[in-house]
Amino acid sequence: MVVPDLVLICENMLMSEGFVLAKDLSKKFVSLYMLSRELLSKQRHYDWGLRAVKSVLRQAGKLKRDPDNEKMHEDPLLMRALRDFNIPKIVTDDKPIFLRLIQDLFPNAKPEDKKPSDMTKICEKTTKTDMGLIA
Repeated sequence: MVVPDLVLICENMLMSEGFVLAKDLSKKFVSLYMLSRELLSKQRHYDWGLRAVKSVLRQAGKLKRDPDNEKMHEDPLLMRALRDFNIPKIVTDDKPIFLRLIQDLFPNAKPEDKKPSDMTKICEKTTKTDMGLIA
C-alpha cells in the first residue's frame, strides 16, 4: 500500500473544478487537514482523509460555478468551502482551534457568509410571529 499524495490529488481536483491558483491552494488545504488531524481532539466522526478532501473540493467547485460568486477571489472561496463544510461536524471545544487554523492559512481572505435562502427567511418570519403569540 502507498499513501496517496493528497497535495497532488487536491491540486488536480482544484484545477478540474476551475481554480487557477490550484497549486498554492492545494498546499493550504492539505496543511489545514494535517494540522486538524494533529491538533483537534480525536473524535470518531472526524474524517481528514481522501474521502473528505474530495467532498470539500466538489463543494468548492460548486461555489466557484455559482453566479453569485463569479467575482470572488479563489482564496476566500476555498476558505468558505472548508469552513462551511467542516464546522458542523466539529465539536464545540475544537471550533476555536479549527477557525484559528483557517484564519492563519488564509490570512487575507474575508469570505462573505452565505445569504439566507427564501426558506430561511420564511422560517425566521414564522418563528418571530409564533413567538409573539406565545408571549
